[in-house]
Amino acid sequence: MDIKTRFSPSPTGFLHLGGLRTALFSWLFAQKYNGQFFLRIEDTDQQRFNKNSSLDIIESLSWLGLNWNKEPIYQSQRLQKYQIEIQKLLKKKKAYKCYCSYERLELLRSNLLLLGKKPRYDGKCRKNKKKNFTENQSYVIRFKNPHTGTVTFTDKILGKIIIQNSELDDLIIQRTDGTPTYNFCAVVDDIDMKITHVIRGNDHLNNTPRQINLFHALKGNIPQFAHLSMILNPKGQKLSKRYDMSSILEYRMKGYLPEAILNYLFCLGMLNQKKEFYSLKEMKVFFSLKNINKSPSIINKKKILWFNHYYLNTLNIEKILIYIKKYLFINKIQILKHFPLKDLIIHFMKRHYTIEDFILSYNYFFLDFDIDFKKNIQTYCKKKYLKILLNLKKNILNLSFWSIENVSNVFKQLLLKFNLKFSKFAKLIRISITGKTSTPSLTIISFLLGKKYFLKRISFVITYLENFFFKKKIDLI
Repeated sequence: MDIKTRFSPSPTGFLHLGGLRTALFSWLFAQKYNGQFFLRIEDTDQQRFNKNSSLDIIESLSWLGLNWNKEPIYQSQRLQKYQIEIQKLLKKKKAYKCYCSYERLELLRSNLLLLGKKPRYDGKCRKNKKKNFTENQSYVIRFKNPHTGTVTFTDKILGKIIIQNSELDDLIIQRTDGTPTYNFCAVVDDIDMKITHVIRGNDHLNNTPRQINLFHALKGNIPQFAHLSMILNPKGQKLSKRYDMSSILEYRMKGYLPEAILNYLFCLGMLNQKKEFYSLKEMKVFFSLKNINKSPSIINKKKILWFNHYYLNTLNIEKILIYIKKYLFINKIQILKHFPLKDLIIHFMKRHYTIEDFILSYNYFFLDFDIDFKKNIQTYCKKKYLKILLNLKKNILNLSFWSIENVSNVFKQLLLKFNLKFSKFAKLIRISITGKTSTPSLTIISFLLGKKYFLKRISFVITYLENFFFKKKIDLI
């Protein structure tokens, strides 16, 4: 059998972690058996359609490396095909037009709820003929679901499932505006695409028996189904496209790595794990629908951070550089051309959990000082500190070779000359070259900044202090 899977999101909101795990598992299943994985955008509901969501889904999957076969399929471009199939069902009397008003259906629903019964259509128009209605009256088209028998299928995760047809009503397959509905389009597409396995969240489990009956009516091959347990937010609620970190691309904007996101989702709800860290290649080997937990999983954002920290510090540095440069480009951040980003990664990346945290921690390499600079420097508006900076500038200018060792020696000489404690001296230099009162190793930060920019920033503070003393008419000699 040639394995064919699909990921078929509705573009009504951005792709979140729950949808992404479905896409990942569908992709892995196809990859494991050298099959094909398709992306299908289910956009027939134009009232809820969001073009930005569609683009978000495509960009998210591309960023994560979950590539699909052929071009994305848009259901909105297949409306003629759905109309042909609907007409066939009408002709074979497997579907019918329903003229019931919204008010009647709402009253029917309310009465059934009052009786403690499950809301369902009562089949009024299934029994009546068109002559009972006016010519221009609006209608929907309903599928004639069998009244007797059962729908039986073996879910690849949940096991054998049996549903009585008497529990299912006649679902709508075409709306009053003439557009087809989700359940019908999904079945027509799965038949045309020859989908062999449908892997999706178990929130779709109620749709499966209805779709199986549609497969029979359309004489299509029925795929095997695998319904994944839900991923819940920390409050134990179903993830929402609108309220829970709405887009996977937000993780990219915040400096998460694809490896971390995919590894976390792979392990989420997976049984019989032999370890915690898996490459995509290893995921393909270990992945099995039998290893998926039937119980819901809870999102743990600290665990995602933990995975991200691991990959930031274990991936090849050249790959990390690529990710950081993409992060800078996406967030429109420019760094100094000479800046040795690679050296900064080597020295300090182990401190950080995201690229965002890493970049913002060293923003003094490519941004003006923060607004606290003036407040910070006020402490040092004393003549002795100006003299220290003047001596520092002179000694740095005299350096013939810029190295960590030489910068360190200059600092040591000044500490001895002015009989200073390192903490006080270091704070002054940190504020002068970074605008911050705390940074990692002052010597390394100074070296990475480079001689030119080190002197430029020291000179800026010297000018600031000189102007301060000039206004105060203090003699500096």
